[in-house]
Amino acid sequence: MTYQQFKANLLAELSGHFPPDTAITVHTIPRNNQSYAEGLTILESGFNISPTIYIDEYYQDLKKGLAFSDVFSNILGTYYNYRPVENIDPAFFKDFRNISHRVAFKLIHYQRNVELLKEIPHIPFLDLAMVFYCLVTSTNHANATILITQEHLRLWEICTDKLYALARENTPRLMDSHLEQTAFSVLSPTPMYILSNKCRYFGAACLLYDRLLSKLSHNLSADFFIIPSSIHEVLLVPASSNMNKEDFNRMIQEVNNSTLRPEEILSDHVYYYSSSDDKILM
Repeated sequence: MTYQQFKANLLAELSGHFPPDTAITVHTIPRNNQSYAEGLTILESGFNISPTIYIDEYYQDLKKGLAFSDVFSNILGTYYNYRPVENIDPAFFKDFRNISHRVAFKLIHYQRNVELLKEIPHIPFLDLAMVFYCLVTSTNHANATILITQEHLRLWEICTDKLYALARENTPRLMDSHLEQTAFSVLSPTPMYILSNKCRYFGAACLLYDRLLSKLSHNLSADFFIIPSSIHEVLLVPASSNMNKEDFNRMIQEVNNSTLRPEEILSDHVYYYSSSDDKILM
């Protein structure tokens, strides 16, 4: 079954499942790193919001051999799990006081998102960019966020510095950091550590938490390499590792090309944390 056939069959089945006044649409959504995905929305009568379900991910399950009926059931299950229980008042988001405590930051690659960055407030960081979002809801299974744009700043009559001050305080509170040791690398007997937040969502931003890297370096008694494994997490490898920057870079590029979805890629090279400088170096 081709993707277009899958999409047509899916829409037909959904139309038969829901009442006629349900608005069922598939639209193209821009994502990180100049990538795009098709999102399904099911807007039932009486509601003004709906979760977005990225159907290309479910098509991959079909290609792997899952029956269409099972894929359809999984999509319905996802919708009902995250189906809204009430409407959102559009005026709520217009008052910055309503959401200021939910402003957080994440890290993305600068050059891969240069067009997007023209439209959103950001702060350059090495070859990356800190950008801001509003964490609308957060559960163990999913997070709903709204990317903050320049239009929002004009509406709220605030500046990027104000966003940064709030996000610097909010992000560690909303997305608490989490460090765990992972399996030993085949190439290095030195242990690796996964640094992310507890929900593994935009967790690479933990690199920017105040004094966190300094504390980790003290606890590990070492400087460390930082492997940008995705926008959701990084790996820390103590500098005593027998791997060099070229080894790390090859590993990162291989994972980016073979494992990650385009929108999940953070960078294609390793970074280094120097405790004496208290800085991340390229």
